[in-house]
Amino acid sequence: MSDLAEKRPTVPAGALSDGPNGPDTSDFVLEDFLTFRLLILARALDRQAKRTYGESFGLSLVEWRILAKLGTVGSATVNRLATWMHYDKAQISRAVGSLAEAGYLTRATNASDTRSAILTLTPEGQEFHVELMAFGRERQRLLLSLLKPDERESLYEIVSILTDHLRKDDVKPTDPKEE
Repeated sequence: MSDLAEKRPTVPAGALSDGPNGPDTSDFVLEDFLTFRLLILARALDRQAKRTYGESFGLSLVEWRILAKLGTVGSATVNRLATWMHYDKAQISRAVGSLAEAGYLTRATNASDTRSAILTLTPEGQEFHVELMAFGRERQRLLLSLLKPDERESLYEIVSILTDHLRKDDVKPTDPKEE
């Protein structure tokens, strides 16, 4: 067995069998909790992405995500990006400033709310977006190739089920000015 396989957490006892109230989690230690395991996975993915996009393109992860999102939706405000991407508005604002300075996006006055700007990719930003997305799709392909097709399908289904359940607690009224 490789060192990596020895360090890999196993499914905790009781987690696979359902009792009358669901799986038995009474013997779980920190490393057994789903939230902890997902946090470790998310941080490992982010570290790899930061390294990859930083070394290959000189971008932070938030900058990459802004370019990817704007390339998909066309335009948005800082508030809208922060909401979509679950980032702090200040973090988005700093990244937008860097991207604007680099010539990848422009800011235009928002007619419906003059306190915010509409962000749009420049022609250079659009070309860069195409390159970034091709790179990102290849990274995604490599990660997903580690799983069998039925595992990939299960992974996406499971993530959707958990996300949908947890989002019920996150519902908040939308500010029409953010649209």
